[in-house]
Amino acid sequence: MNNKLYKMMNWPEIEEIIYSDGDNPHRILGAHKVGNSYLIQAFYPDADSIKVRVENTKKEYEMELADEAGFFAVIIPYVEKIKYRFIIKDSEGIETEKVDPYAFGPLMDREDFIKFASGIHYHIYEKLGAHPMTRGGVDGTEFAVWAPSAARVSVIGDFNNWDGRVCQMHRLDPIGIFEIFVPGAKELDGYQFEIKTRSGLIYKRPDPFAFESKGENGMVSVIRNLKQISWTDEKWLAERTKFDLDEDALSICEISLEAFVGRHGDKNSMKVVTADILEYVQNHGFNTIELMPIMKHIPGHFYHVMNFFALDDNSGNVNDFMNFVNACHNAGIRVVLDWVPTFFPKSSCGLSDFDGRALFEYEDPRIGVSPKAGDLVFDYGRKEVTNFLISNALYWIENFHVDGIRTSDISRILYLDYDRKPGEWLPNIYGGNENLEALEFLKQLNQIIHKNNPGVITITKETACWPQLTEDVDEGGLGFDFKWNNGWTRDFLSYMENDPLFRGGHHDELTFSIIYSYTERFVLAITHEDVEKGMEGLYYLMPGDSSQKMANLRLALSYMMVHPGRKHLYMEPDALTVDQSVFVENLLSKLNKLYYSHDALHQLDSSDSGFEWINDMASDQCMVSFARKSSNDKETLLVVANMAGVERDFEIGVPEDGRYSEIFNSDDVSYGGSGILNSGRIEARRKDIDGRSYCIQVRIAPVSLSIFSYTPYTEQEKKIRAIKEEEELKKEKEREEALAALKERQSQEEQRLLEELKLKYEKELAQQEKAIEEKYEKIEEERIFSIVTDEAVKGLENGKKAAKKSTTSAKKGSTAKAPVKKAATKKAQTKKKDK
Repeated sequence: MNNKLYKMMNWPEIEEIIYSDGDNPHRILGAHKVGNSYLIQAFYPDADSIKVRVENTKKEYEMELADEAGFFAVIIPYVEKIKYRFIIKDSEGIETEKVDPYAFGPLMDREDFIKFASGIHYHIYEKLGAHPMTRGGVDGTEFAVWAPSAARVSVIGDFNNWDGRVCQMHRLDPIGIFEIFVPGAKELDGYQFEIKTRSGLIYKRPDPFAFESKGENGMVSVIRNLKQISWTDEKWLAERTKFDLDEDALSICEISLEAFVGRHGDKNSMKVVTADILEYVQNHGFNTIELMPIMKHIPGHFYHVMNFFALDDNSGNVNDFMNFVNACHNAGIRVVLDWVPTFFPKSSCGLSDFDGRALFEYEDPRIGVSPKAGDLVFDYGRKEVTNFLISNALYWIENFHVDGIRTSDISRILYLDYDRKPGEWLPNIYGGNENLEALEFLKQLNQIIHKNNPGVITITKETACWPQLTEDVDEGGLGFDFKWNNGWTRDFLSYMENDPLFRGGHHDELTFSIIYSYTERFVLAITHEDVEKGMEGLYYLMPGDSSQKMANLRLALSYMMVHPGRKHLYMEPDALTVDQSVFVENLLSKLNKLYYSHDALHQLDSSDSGFEWINDMASDQCMVSFARKSSNDKETLLVVANMAGVERDFEIGVPEDGRYSEIFNSDDVSYGGSGILNSGRIEARRKDIDGRSYCIQVRIAPVSLSIFSYTPYTEQEKKIRAIKEEEELKKEKEREEALAALKERQSQEEQRLLEELKLKYEKELAQQEKAIEEKYEKIEEERIFSIVTDEAVKGLENGKKAAKKSTTSAKKGSTAKAPVKKAATKKAQTKKKDK
């Protein structure tokens, strides 16, 4: 090495390059003007020799080996706007031409850094990641990654033999963005980022912003261009902006792309799968598809997303998925994606400890680790992280034209103590359990989505009853459009699990949801979390034999479609038998058509004026009846549900006088039922039932539901009905008067008879009293006579003794008085005998 070149060498910096310890290789590698010359330095460990070919002058210069590790340098004359290439010869004598990656400066500027650090660079995916492009006539790929804790970052891949020493990246800003343009790196090349920590450990990480990935769990990122297809959904996107959150019908079919791909095997293209999905969804009558996560995820675990910007292998490539969405829009089908901004798995293939330290997750495990699942929680206090998430949502919405996102359960991020015991969580700055940072993130997410993409909907799941989820942010809410009604799902499925014999004791589980149905914009969701294998899971949840299970399944689906709230059903193809599938398809197709065509079933879903109980108290009969209404009383539907296992005849109170026609019956034979229907028009009749002045008589099959449409009478019919009603009222009044007169006569006759009976009773009573009195007198006389007689007898005995004495005296004295005494005695005895 000549003296001049040797003196220009900065050996400490060269050692940084050789040992891959620096974060600014552009400072030494590449072409640097020194006086009237260029000092060109390069590091290629596997090179035997290197020549520099200057494109401007067509001259070649042999580079000197400055260090045996593969560090080369040369001084060449100055050339304005120099362009050069390396001609590299390896130990086997094979020559390759390469453009020096260090001949290109960074593309990101200070504005990018400020916006990203502030969390408002909503299209940061256009800057970070891998982007094929042409710079200065050279084809290559621009790489950029955020890794603030890294000591050094290199991009490795198919284009540099996966050698981390070759393409060391330049730290552009203190926030930790590393960037490099690699000439020759082309679309479909695999790559990773090799990260060296300050402690000297080296990690290989996939690109968080990669548009495609491959290998186990997406460990290898793939360079992919986001070139747009020829979209033909302009009309759909224009109509989408008119979607009314409070009035328009929304019937969602939740599916997984993997299930449909599995129907056809790996050999079929996404075009075939797309046609199959559209046929399936349209035959069942849904107007919206919700796809379980299509992002690269752990096999069998849809919600453990590894690469948020990359499609899973079963979702096709970028163009395949764009064509899928385009086809759905042309068929009038909305597409919503399940999206997971609440957690990510702890894996070396993903975001955890990305640059050697906690980066995307909270560093403190009391906030950053879910205690039960062990998943990691995003650090919502770090603006770069929230920027990553919001830009990811916009990436799917704006590049793939999806119509909405549905977030995973946000309860786990809204509450700092979610699933945590006392002492295992940290309160916020005010001492509360609310995650204020997550709260702001969700508000910002909804505001940006709705501002930039009118008509795109956001749906969330939240299981801890956070208030005002679907209120506008300006009004104190979180700004979501809809919320899953998990309370209704839990209560209703619990009710339906019971044998009909015991449902009466669980009636509140059927009726309670109406109390809170209008506190949020709800979606009635029977999801993959509630039933496995879709309809098959719901079928086996029902009680009874196969026939009874099908009847209960029909009832459950029918009740969901008439209950206030948008609709959501998890569907899995080939889950039921062929016959069962046909019956369910017929049923759902009819229900969805009714749902769309009748304003009463969706127009006032967000207002309690659209629902009116007719009878919610008949728990002993296991029945409910209610009315669904539209705005301005344009339409009223009467719903009668028989949850019991026996056929019933009901007298149902109706809101208005008129004709009622059964427009749906879940027991129809086309749905697999027995065919117990209410045919023809049923005229209401005047009778007080369920607190209504009019009623109808209906026949309802076991575990079935009927919907009746209401038709008011014409003016002429009303006049005729009024005359008839007047005559009926007159006759009824006459009947009432006649009945009152009859009751009066009966009352008078009863009074007369009562008087007669009373007189007769009093007479008999008087006679009885007289007889008793006489009897008592006679008894008294006999008693007195008995007393007198006893005294008289006693007196006679005394008299006899006296007479005896008298006789003796008479004999002694005068005898003339004796006959007189004898006669007197005889007279007294005669009187006693008479007595």
